[in-house]
Amino acid sequence: MATHTHFIRGLLTLCLACAFLLSACNLAPTEETKPILFGAYTRGNINLDMEAVKTLEQDLDHQLDIVQWFTDFDHPWEADTIATASTLGRIPMITWQPNDHPLDGIIAGEEDAYLKRWAQGAKAYGGAVYIRLMPEMNGEWVSWSGDAEKFKAAWKHIVDLFRDEGATNVKWIWAPNCVDEPKTDPNYFMEKYYPGASYVDVIGLSGFNWGTVKDYHRWRTYEQIFTAPYERVTNLGSQDVWIVETASTELGGDKAAWVEDMFTSKAFPKVTAIIWFNEAKETDWRVQSSSASLEAFRNILDSTEESRELLATSYLK
Repeated sequence: MATHTHFIRGLLTLCLACAFLLSACNLAPTEETKPILFGAYTRGNINLDMEAVKTLEQDLDHQLDIVQWFTDFDHPWEADTIATASTLGRIPMITWQPNDHPLDGIIAGEEDAYLKRWAQGAKAYGGAVYIRLMPEMNGEWVSWSGDAEKFKAAWKHIVDLFRDEGATNVKWIWAPNCVDEPKTDPNYFMEKYYPGASYVDVIGLSGFNWGTVKDYHRWRTYEQIFTAPYERVTNLGSQDVWIVETASTELGGDKAAWVEDMFTSKAFPKVTAIIWFNEAKETDWRVQSSSASLEAFRNILDSTEESRELLATSYLK
């Protein structure tokens, strides 16, 4: 009888201990990988190539959340392209560049007829479309850099025109480069180009890990590339942040580990999307540059598929 009593007491003690541990676990739940939308740019010119998109999706064994392509002010609104890009719930994202069309002319209204056709096309489309307008404005390599006041005036003129035409389904991405260039010239500081929260729906950043592609390059982690510029742009506005253009080389380090760190980093709580530059250009930036790189992408996309679908749906509203 005494032995039976000791057994019961021991069992009760064990149950109480288990209950305590379960309570502690409920107070401090395990942290899951944060869902981040994944998109890509997949071709070396300004036209959307859905065959390249589908090839990448087949290699990943996952549909892209965001399809990004480039165009400029010499190209009309293309209803068929938008319709194709947005099939199956993909988010269309256009990088739209004025190139040979000066800011002065945009501000003066010289491009208004063209801009209105785009606005009317966007309104007729009706779904959410994200436009990355005049990107990397803090770099001397683009024609719309160097005069922040003109840039902001042109940006506001374009956005106001779209709104006046009723194209409120367009979401505007303001996206500087991670590095001001020239770094020592205040005319290129990214903060000077911010047109204000009422004119920006998403804040973007672009930056690459060049590894040892050139003698003067060095391997840099995802957090080393984006920490300082992320702090700068999130001081400007409270919008979500998208990494609108990024990739890593294989040269100089472990690309697969770099990719894993990119998706699992906790340093950027406002980052909700990453768009990969999937091209073999200065180096092989592609997801498929090695089997290890591809596997790293597949693993993270497998683990976040359901939560990414829910997040993508919220951006399409």
